[in-house]
Amino acid sequence: MLNTQLQTDAELFVNALINSHEMKAFVKAKAEFQGNPELREVRKQFGEKQTMAQSKQSHGTITQEEIDDVRALQKKLNSHPVTSTYTQTRQVMVNRLHECNDVLSKILRFDFASAAAPPSCCG
Repeated sequence: MLNTQLQTDAELFVNALINSHEMKAFVKAKAEFQGNPELREVRKQFGEKQTMAQSKQSHGTITQEEIDDVRALQKKLNSHPVTSTYTQTRQVMVNRLHECNDVLSKILRFDFASAAAPPSCCG
């Protein structure tokens, strides 16, 4: 269990992150991406067609038309302005989190994110 000071400092850090412009933009874009009915339908269709295409590809029965259908849905999904905004704000947020990790790692003198990650069998 964290001591009181460490808990307080962690909460201050998290609150600063939550209240940052980058996080607010990301949360808004994510909600719009997830809540957009058109995109939900395209994501559903894309997921279904992609799963079917992967199955057919593994059996060697996929057609070029099916490949083209999956690519068209992927293009429609990726070119949508809401998707673009979501992708951009997510990348900005990922960059900020990397910067936070860099600062913490320099202070601690070890890679904070790697140390906090679950152990792997090979790493």
